Amino acid sequence: MPTYKTWSYSYTYIKVTYRCQCIKRGLTRTHISESYFMTYVS
Repeated sequence: MPTYKTWSYSYTYIKVTYRCQCIKRGLTRTHISESYFMTYVS
């Protein structure tokens, strides 16, 4: 039982961390695209 609990906790932690990384990457990509677009338009 403790092993299952530990695995479940680790899985949740990895999932949350991965999601945060994806969001950060997505925001960065969007920001870079917007900056490039603004520079291009100007």
